[in-house]
Amino acid sequence: MNKIEFFFFKNYLFSEKKEWLRFDSLFSIIGVILSVATLTIAHSIFGGYETALKDSILGANSHIYIFQPGAANLNQEQVNDLIQDFGGKKEVEAIAPVIQIPAMAVNEGRIKGALIKGINWKAEAQPTKYRQYIRQGTWEMPDNKDVVMGKKLADELNLTIGDLVKIVSPLHSKFTPLGYKSKSKKFKIVGLYESGMYEYDSKFVFMNMQSARGFSPVSSEYSLIEIKLKSEFINKADYLAYKWEMLNDGFYQISSWIEFNGNLFMTLSFQKWILFIIISFLILLASFNIVSAVSTSIIEKKKEIGILKAFGASSFLLSKIFVGKTMILSSIGVLLGQLIGYIIAYFLSVQNFFLLKGDVYFLEKINVKFSFQDFTIIFIISILMIFVASLVPLKRVSSLQITDILRGM
Repeated sequence: MNKIEFFFFKNYLFSEKKEWLRFDSLFSIIGVILSVATLTIAHSIFGGYETALKDSILGANSHIYIFQPGAANLNQEQVNDLIQDFGGKKEVEAIAPVIQIPAMAVNEGRIKGALIKGINWKAEAQPTKYRQYIRQGTWEMPDNKDVVMGKKLADELNLTIGDLVKIVSPLHSKFTPLGYKSKSKKFKIVGLYESGMYEYDSKFVFMNMQSARGFSPVSSEYSLIEIKLKSEFINKADYLAYKWEMLNDGFYQISSWIEFNGNLFMTLSFQKWILFIIISFLILLASFNIVSAVSTSIIEKKKEIGILKAFGASSFLLSKIFVGKTMILSSIGVLLGQLIGYIIAYFLSVQNFFLLKGDVYFLEKINVKFSFQDFTIIFIISILMIFVASLVPLKRVSSLQITDILRGM
């Protein structure tokens, strides 16, 4: 920056006239602030939603599942062999068998669908975040009549810790002279499970293995084996599942969390960037006000431009002065827009009076994600769009002739 440019920039910001406080300048910058704030809020919320959904899915579920092909279950011998084979692999952090049985939870005439999950709650290394998601009560189920129930399911049945709930499994009904009789039993709620994801919190009923076997047609069988991978291998779960299935000659069906949820996250990522592009057009619209403000400034400064040209100032130098003035104010506007956007996004994440519909959006709470990378991307794209817009009216500077300007003075 030479002395001439510095003089004009200093005069623009600190002169008594306060040229940057003119209506057209303020109006254009307010448009930039609002559009950048909108883009920041949308990107933060969408990024937070994607991250929170992934954390909930990976926390409530394991990373790899081993099934018996078809509808058959795994017997005790198969479970022992699989735990021995996979438990020692370098990628595996925890492995455990699980019993899963569709059921119904009943209380005072209210009936809700549920999923029984028989787990070994005593194991130190759990394939899921079962213990971390117990928000009320305890994760321990020492008695065969103890259960841990999803928080949303308990709320829908008007139940809380210490209450009794009736669990019914219609899939294993017995024929009696009075008709089919479903397997049912009453349990005491000792804990409430809350992962943050509605689908799980409104369905899961955890109980110990022995209790879950009471609802299974064959007491010595397991539904599947769950494997938790070490953090550095989580995103490679799909490859590992395929590799291990091939090594077992397809005798077992091995699936990963990516296989079940990969399309969901691909869609979310695609929608996030589509939304980013669409809202970026708001900044483009705000840039039109900047074009108008720069054009007006050039017209009003026509005499000054003529005098500077008469003293040898090039059109390039004059263009740099106009662009520089615009970019100084625009940079402040973009930064203010991002700051306001982050403040509003944070407020939305901590408030509780506006929640999402969990049965539609999976999560009820609004989550946000702030990162320096996103901050930089939004800032650079905004500045580039404003810079390009500010170049449009500068052709007028080059077209102004000294003789024409001086004649009109």
